[in-house]
Amino acid sequence: MTQQCRECGAKLPDGSPACLQCGTPVHASSGSKGRSQIALEFVQPAISGGLLLGLLSSLPIISLGNAIFGMWILAGGALAAHLLNKQRPSGISVGDGAFGGVLSGLFGSIVSTAMVIPSKLYFVSGWKEVHQGIEQQLNTTPDVPVPIRDLLLRATSPEVSFTTEMVWFFIYGFTYSLLAMVGGMLMAWILDRRKGKGIAA
Repeated sequence: MTQQCRECGAKLPDGSPACLQCGTPVHASSGSKGRSQIALEFVQPAISGGLLLGLLSSLPIISLGNAIFGMWILAGGALAAHLLNKQRPSGISVGDGAFGGVLSGLFGSIVSTAMVIPSKLYFVSGWKEVHQGIEQQLNTTPDVPVPIRDLLLRATSPEVSFTTEMVWFFIYGFTYSLLAMVGGMLMAWILDRRKGKGIAA
Protein backbone atom coordinates (compact mmCIF):
# COMPACT_ATOMS: atom_id res chain seq x y z
CA MET A 1 0.00 0.00 0.00
CA THR A 2 1.51 3.35 -1.06
CA GLN A 3 1.74 5.93 1.69
CA GLN A 4 1.76 9.71 1.44
CA CYS A 5 3.39 12.27 3.68
CA ARG A 6 0.78 13.82 5.98
CA GLU A 7 2.57 17.18 5.71
CA CYS A 8 3.55 17.71 2.06
CA GLY A 9 1.70 14.88 0.28
CA ALA A 10 4.84 13.26 -1.21
CA LYS A 11 4.85 9.51 -1.83
CA LEU A 12 6.80 7.54 0.77
CA PRO A 13 8.83 4.36 0.23
CA ASP A 14 7.69 1.35 2.24
CA GLY A 15 9.24 1.32 5.70
CA SER A 16 10.46 4.90 5.53
CA PRO A 17 10.52 6.47 9.03
CA ALA A 18 10.25 10.01 7.69
CA CYS A 19 9.42 11.91 4.51
CA LEU A 20 12.44 12.27 2.20
CA GLN A 21 11.29 15.73 1.07
CA CYS A 22 10.25 17.56 4.25
CA GLY A 23 11.47 15.24 7.04
CA THR A 24 8.05 14.78 8.68
CA PRO A 25 7.84 11.52 10.70
CA VAL A 26 5.63 8.92 9.03
CA HIS A 27 3.71 7.98 12.16
CA ALA A 28 1.67 10.78 13.67
CA SER A 29 1.59 11.20 17.43
CA SER A 30 -1.44 9.88 19.28
CA GLY A 31 -2.74 13.41 19.90
CA SER A 32 -2.82 14.39 16.24
CA LYS A 33 -5.23 11.65 15.21
CA GLY A 34 -3.62 11.44 11.77
CA ARG A 35 -4.19 15.14 11.02
CA SER A 36 -1.40 17.66 10.50
CA GLN A 37 -1.33 20.41 13.09
CA ILE A 38 -0.88 23.20 10.52
CA ALA A 39 -3.06 26.10 11.69
CA LEU A 40 -5.79 27.04 9.23
CA GLU A 41 -6.49 30.64 8.20
CA PHE A 42 -10.28 30.80 7.86
CA VAL A 43 -10.92 34.44 6.94
CA GLN A 44 -9.78 34.53 3.30
CA PRO A 45 -11.51 31.27 2.26
CA ALA A 46 -14.68 32.42 4.06
CA ILE A 47 -14.62 35.78 2.27
CA SER A 48 -14.20 34.04 -1.11
CA GLY A 49 -17.05 31.63 -0.40
CA GLY A 50 -19.19 34.45 1.00
CA LEU A 51 -18.71 36.60 -2.09
CA LEU A 52 -19.66 33.69 -4.33
CA LEU A 53 -22.85 32.78 -2.50
CA GLY A 54 -23.77 36.37 -1.60
CA LEU A 55 -23.48 37.86 -5.06
CA LEU A 56 -24.95 34.95 -7.00
CA SER A 57 -27.80 34.38 -4.55
CA SER A 58 -28.74 38.06 -4.86
CA LEU A 59 -29.18 37.89 -8.62
CA PRO A 60 -32.91 37.91 -9.47
CA ILE A 61 -32.58 35.15 -12.09
CA ILE A 62 -31.03 32.85 -9.46
CA SER A 63 -33.11 33.81 -6.42
CA LEU A 64 -36.31 33.06 -8.37
CA GLY A 65 -35.71 29.34 -8.02
CA ASN A 66 -35.37 28.07 -4.46
CA ALA A 67 -33.43 24.98 -5.52
CA ILE A 68 -30.86 26.95 -7.52
CA PHE A 69 -30.72 29.56 -4.74
CA GLY A 70 -29.83 26.86 -2.24
CA MET A 71 -27.25 25.28 -4.54
CA TRP A 72 -25.24 28.51 -4.73
CA ILE A 73 -25.19 28.78 -0.94
CA LEU A 74 -23.95 25.18 -0.69
CA ALA A 75 -21.33 26.02 -3.33
CA GLY A 76 -20.07 28.96 -1.28
CA GLY A 77 -19.50 26.74 1.75
CA ALA A 78 -17.88 24.09 -0.44
CA LEU A 79 -15.52 26.68 -1.95
CA ALA A 80 -14.43 27.79 1.52
CA ALA A 81 -13.72 24.17 2.51
CA HIS A 82 -11.79 23.58 -0.73
CA LEU A 83 -9.58 26.61 -0.11
CA LEU A 84 -8.99 25.49 3.47
CA ASN A 85 -7.97 22.05 2.22
CA LYS A 86 -5.32 23.65 -0.01
CA GLN A 87 -3.70 25.11 3.10
CA ARG A 88 -3.25 21.69 4.70
CA PRO A 89 -1.96 18.89 2.40
CA SER A 90 -2.97 16.24 4.94
CA GLY A 91 -6.60 17.35 4.65
CA ILE A 92 -9.18 19.05 6.83
CA SER A 93 -11.77 17.62 9.16
CA VAL A 94 -15.52 17.83 8.67
CA GLY A 95 -15.55 20.27 11.59
CA ASP A 96 -13.10 22.55 9.75
CA GLY A 97 -15.34 22.46 6.70
CA ALA A 98 -18.40 23.23 8.80
CA PHE A 99 -16.75 26.22 10.48
CA GLY A 100 -15.50 27.57 7.16
CA GLY A 101 -19.00 27.17 5.73
CA VAL A 102 -20.61 29.06 8.63
CA LEU A 103 -18.16 31.94 8.24
CA SER A 104 -18.73 32.09 4.47
CA GLY A 105 -22.48 32.18 5.14
CA LEU A 106 -22.03 35.16 7.48
CA PHE A 107 -19.89 37.02 4.95
CA GLY A 108 -22.43 36.18 2.25
CA SER A 109 -25.26 37.57 4.36
CA ILE A 110 -23.41 40.89 4.61
CA VAL A 111 -23.04 40.98 0.81
CA SER A 112 -26.69 40.10 0.17
CA THR A 113 -27.92 42.62 2.75
CA ALA A 114 -25.88 45.33 1.03
CA MET A 115 -27.38 44.29 -2.32
CA VAL A 116 -30.92 44.80 -0.96
CA ILE A 117 -30.38 48.56 -0.60
CA PRO A 118 -29.79 49.42 -4.30
CA SER A 119 -32.55 46.97 -5.20
CA LYS A 120 -35.01 48.99 -3.10
CA LEU A 121 -33.77 52.29 -4.52
CA TYR A 122 -34.04 51.24 -8.17
CA PHE A 123 -37.10 48.96 -8.01
CA VAL A 124 -39.36 50.88 -5.64
CA SER A 125 -42.59 49.94 -7.44
CA GLY A 126 -41.68 46.26 -7.40
CA TRP A 127 -41.01 46.30 -3.66
CA LYS A 128 -44.30 48.12 -3.06
CA GLU A 129 -46.19 45.44 -5.00
CA VAL A 130 -44.50 42.67 -3.01
CA HIS A 131 -45.23 44.45 0.26
CA GLN A 132 -48.89 44.96 -0.65
CA GLY A 133 -49.23 41.34 -1.76
CA ILE A 134 -47.78 40.08 1.54
CA GLU A 135 -50.06 42.41 3.49
CA GLN A 136 -53.16 41.19 1.64
CA GLN A 137 -52.12 37.59 2.17
CA LEU A 138 -51.65 38.18 5.89
CA ASN A 139 -55.04 39.88 6.13
CA THR A 140 -56.69 36.72 4.80
CA THR A 141 -54.86 34.56 7.37
CA PRO A 142 -55.49 36.23 10.75
CA ASP A 143 -54.08 33.27 12.69
CA VAL A 144 -50.49 34.28 11.76
CA PRO A 145 -48.63 35.23 14.98
CA VAL A 146 -48.07 38.96 15.38
CA PRO A 147 -44.22 38.74 15.57
CA ILE A 148 -44.07 36.79 12.28
CA ARG A 149 -46.54 39.19 10.67
CA ASP A 150 -44.47 42.19 11.72
CA LEU A 151 -41.27 40.51 10.54
CA LEU A 152 -42.67 39.78 7.07
CA LEU A 153 -44.07 43.29 6.68
CA ARG A 154 -40.82 44.84 7.85
CA ALA A 155 -38.70 42.66 5.59
CA THR A 156 -40.72 43.46 2.46
CA SER A 157 -41.04 47.17 3.25
CA PRO A 158 -39.71 49.37 0.40
CA GLU A 159 -38.12 51.77 2.89
CA VAL A 160 -34.38 51.74 3.45
CA SER A 161 -33.60 51.87 7.16
CA PHE A 162 -31.20 50.30 9.63
CA THR A 163 -33.98 48.23 11.23
CA THR A 164 -35.25 46.89 7.91
CA GLU A 165 -31.78 45.94 6.68
CA MET A 166 -30.98 44.25 10.00
CA VAL A 167 -34.06 42.07 9.50
CA TRP A 168 -32.65 40.98 6.13
CA PHE A 169 -29.22 40.41 7.67
CA PHE A 170 -30.64 38.02 10.29
CA ILE A 171 -32.76 36.20 7.68
CA TYR A 172 -29.79 35.80 5.35
CA GLY A 173 -27.41 35.05 8.21
CA PHE A 174 -29.45 32.13 9.51
CA THR A 175 -30.25 30.66 6.08
CA TYR A 176 -26.82 31.13 4.53
CA SER A 177 -24.85 29.91 7.55
CA LEU A 178 -26.92 26.74 7.84
CA LEU A 179 -26.75 25.79 4.16
CA ALA A 180 -23.12 26.87 3.70
CA MET A 181 -22.16 24.79 6.75
CA VAL A 182 -23.69 21.74 5.03
CA GLY A 183 -21.77 22.59 1.83
CA GLY A 184 -18.51 22.89 3.75
CA MET A 185 -19.07 19.59 5.55
CA LEU A 186 -19.89 17.78 2.31
CA MET A 187 -16.79 19.14 0.58
CA ALA A 188 -14.55 18.17 3.52
CA TRP A 189 -16.04 14.65 3.48
CA ILE A 190 -15.59 14.32 -0.30
CA LEU A 191 -11.98 15.52 -0.15
CA ASP A 192 -11.23 13.12 2.69
CA ARG A 193 -12.72 10.22 0.72
CA ARG A 194 -10.66 11.11 -2.34
CA LYS A 195 -7.50 11.34 -0.27
CA GLY A 196 -8.23 7.96 1.28
CA LYS A 197 -8.71 6.38 -2.14
CA GLY A 198 -5.49 7.98 -3.37
CA ILE A 199 -3.47 6.49 -0.50
CA ALA A 200 -5.09 3.08 -0.96
CA ALA A 201 -4.13 3.11 -4.61
